Amino acid sequence: MDEAEFFAPWRLVAAFADGSRLLFDGLTEEQAREAMEAAQEQHGDIGYWNRVTDQNYEDGRYYKTIPEPPCVNVVDFTGYDGPLDENGFPVGLMDEIAQNAKEEGRDPNEPQIIFKRNAPPDDQPPHEK
Repeated sequence: MDEAEFFAPWRLVAAFADGSRLLFDGLTEEQAREAMEAAQEQHGDIGYWNRVTDQNYEDGRYYKTIPEPPCVNVVDFTGYDGPLDENGFPVGLMDEIAQNAKEEGRDPNEPQIIFKRNAPPDDQPPHEK
């Protein structure tokens, strides 16, 4: 019978003075680090440690626990001369972006990155908005 494979949310790797190279799992990064540091009693000083990156982990985090990156929108103002809202975007565009997110099955209120391309000059510095 095949055994189920368990992947902890965090995984660190360390090389010790005795030549051993060990993996340390934890429910949090701190828990994995504490286990790694405790192993120094048996294996000597840590010469090197890092967060694991392999087929299941990215920078120490199990890949299924890493949130999706935010949606990136590029608004090209080339040829647009219509009205702008209080944030300097075409009126109604933010509602359209939220509607598109909803139609794609994403939360319309999730964080998004929006780049303005060829935008008209802003008459007010960003720190004064």
